[in-house]
Amino acid sequence: MSNNDFMNENPSETKILMAETLKRLIKDRPFSKITVQDIVTECNINRNTFYYHFENNYDLLYFAYEMEIQNIVDSFRKANASLPQAMDFVFDYIDKNISLCLCAQESLGEKQLINIFENDLYTFVNATTNYIINEKGIKVSGDFLAFVVHNFTSILCTQIAWYIKYNVDLDRAKFKEYILMIFNVSINAILEEAGKKGM
Repeated sequence: MSNNDFMNENPSETKILMAETLKRLIKDRPFSKITVQDIVTECNINRNTFYYHFENNYDLLYFAYEMEIQNIVDSFRKANASLPQAMDFVFDYIDKNISLCLCAQESLGEKQLINIFENDLYTFVNATTNYIINEKGIKVSGDFLAFVVHNFTSILCTQIAWYIKYNVDLDRAKFKEYILMIFNVSINAILEEAGKKGM
């Protein structure tokens, strides 16, 4: 079963157990040193069970990280969080789980990491953009709105990947302030200009 279908499936207890085991093992050793045998031994399952669910350790890592991000998103959806609050949820998670985040970035690649974040953050960028349009009475086409939301979501996800990569060197408060200032100033100006031009 493809991990891209994670949002549409109810993961089994076995898959969750393997993901939790991998997260625990990553704290003690590099991902490259963790074998399928380590996972199955820790979980007390056989190799066939592992390969029924996952192609390899990278597939398991993708699932584990995607599951983590989904849990964060569920938390800030339940809290009805604004975009700045959602960013705090994300940064809190990264700060507390930096070893898993760095492992995912190094092992899966930055592009895959960004893909995991994109689907979930799109919702919050879209909500923020719609709030600005409604508050200011701006009229833009659905196509243009989708274009803006997609582009700003990509920018935001790229910045989150940057935060993971340079976590120890960054001042979180300033980094968040910079992101939100660029986001708010740019998106307001773009939407106002699009409204004037009837886009």
